[in-house]
Amino acid sequence: MICPFCETSLLYKERPNRTCSRCKRRFALEPKTNSLKLSDVRVRRLIVKRTDGGRLKISVNQLGAAALPRTAPGKSESPVAEALGCLWVPLLVGIVMIIVGLSAAEMGAFAIFGGILVLIFILGVSAALIGGRKERTTDPLSGFRSLMRHDWTDVYGSLPPGVVEDFPYRAVHVPEGARIALLCPDRAIAAFLVANEIPERYGVVVTTEIERLPEGMPVVVLHDASAAGCRQVIRTRGELPGRTVIDAGLPPRAVMGTPGAPARRGDKPARDLIQWLGESGTLTKAELDWLARGWTVSLVAIRPARLLAAVTKTVEHVAATTRTDPERREAEAIGFLTWPGEAGR
Repeated sequence: MICPFCETSLLYKERPNRTCSRCKRRFALEPKTNSLKLSDVRVRRLIVKRTDGGRLKISVNQLGAAALPRTAPGKSESPVAEALGCLWVPLLVGIVMIIVGLSAAEMGAFAIFGGILVLIFILGVSAALIGGRKERTTDPLSGFRSLMRHDWTDVYGSLPPGVVEDFPYRAVHVPEGARIALLCPDRAIAAFLVANEIPERYGVVVTTEIERLPEGMPVVVLHDASAAGCRQVIRTRGELPGRTVIDAGLPPRAVMGTPGAPARRGDKPARDLIQWLGESGTLTKAELDWLARGWTVSLVAIRPARLLAAVTKTVEHVAATTRTDPERREAEAIGFLTWPGEAGR
């Protein structure tokens, strides 16, 4: 590991208690003991990359998304399938031994050992089910947030320059001369937009809750590619009849099966939610199937510069449309936010 202060290359034994044995200064992150293998130097490199060389400000979750290891969606559909792939041999052998042991009077030991093999199979599948459920329900960014808000701030006193905290709960950011409302349930992305002055530059009111949207303005809904995100747009239109509501994405069709899109599989959404989304007529069968399996792509995984450009394009279009003809609704299904053609994040 490279010391973030004196740039000395240190072996693990040369940095006890997260302290450089050369310059005697304490650093924040020990790659040997955190699950993401992060060091202070790597975090700073990620910040330079995600902030476009310091041009942008980003949220903690956006930085964390860059630190997460890449996954290969679709490689395995379930932890049970993986368990079956590893344990089918002992299951088969165990069944054969039980049959042989029960059919011959002197082969009782076969039945006992066969039963043990079958029990191993059952325990393996059970462990896969429990472990898979825990892995899916755990927020993959929770560990990173803890590192930055505790270990990092303990050493440096604050988050790194260019990194901001989440948008406050139940807050509304209202700039002077606002004429567009933007609803984004993701507090990390709402904070990112405010930090990069989208509200002031384009007259955009930012909030994370439908109930706090101002009246009389067209509404832009920014959401991730998930069942909950797709529901947000439909729900907003239902609760704001007569208002222009623009779906700014991220739509599932833009990311599912796309190389480089960091899809993650979580808990499967409720069947009635998928049925309700299907009845809305806003999603294709392929999109519904993808969502039903628990796949999602979060907004924080999109390159910040690309996300900011997409939001800028959307609000500029809505502002121009609003000025020329308040009743026009042609922007409602534009979906500016799509996944980039190049691989990567």
